[in-house]
Amino acid sequence: MTVRQLPYPAFRASRPRPSQAWHPAILGARWFARDFAIVLAVIGVYFVLRGAAPDRLGFSVQVTNGLIAFEQRLGVFWEPEIQEWSIRSHWSKEFANFVYAYMHFPVLAVVGAWLWFRNRQGFLFMRNVMFISMVIGLVFYYAVPAAPPRLMAAHGYELGFIDTVFGGDTAVNYAQPSLILNEYAAIPSFHFGWIAMASAAIWVNTESRSLRTLAVVMTVVMTWAIVASANHLFVDMALGGAVVAIAWWVAGRVAARRAS
Repeated sequence: MTVRQLPYPAFRASRPRPSQAWHPAILGARWFARDFAIVLAVIGVYFVLRGAAPDRLGFSVQVTNGLIAFEQRLGVFWEPEIQEWSIRSHWSKEFANFVYAYMHFPVLAVVGAWLWFRNRQGFLFMRNVMFISMVIGLVFYYAVPAAPPRLMAAHGYELGFIDTVFGGDTAVNYAQPSLILNEYAAIPSFHFGWIAMASAAIWVNTESRSLRTLAVVMTVVMTWAIVASANHLFVDMALGGAVVAIAWWVAGRVAARRAS
């Protein structure tokens, strides 16, 4: 007979008394709360450190200009056209704003909870991937800050981008406390990278076609919303994906060493 392991450390128990009947559920709730409290605490520290990055506006704009020039040389600087097509109707513009502003962390939370109950070790691995990517991201924010496309016009570069999130005529409110606000942290794009990470977590932890399809759709929709709201370039998203891939590899190496 196969015994399914509980998704939290096992505890030795003597003869269970009737009053102890709920202990497995209580212990599970405690470990769930503990794991998510650690994640929330680290995310809080990450955002405070990101918000503390020094303002280097001129340098940030030049970095983005360089990234745009790079895309132009590759022939993939399509973001202004995609945005112009995407926001022709008010509802599609609002949907893009809503996805960008409100779907990021709720999706991560739901996928994290699903993964915890399905495979706690898988959850801990993905948590480590996220933590490692945060460290790499902070290096970028301090060393190579970059302006988002939506702010380029404010610095005198009319490239066809429109600020749909903060430019008015929207019901979406994406205001952030000044303590964590950093508008010049465009690379790497974790709006893309972390959604791609969540999608990968779903893909490798289930064989369900419907869930795998949902994982792909999540990444595609977020990619479109990012471009439609002029918050990142394609290269910003590619860097976000690359950082997550590197973090995944590092987390895998660490896990392999611990196992050996």
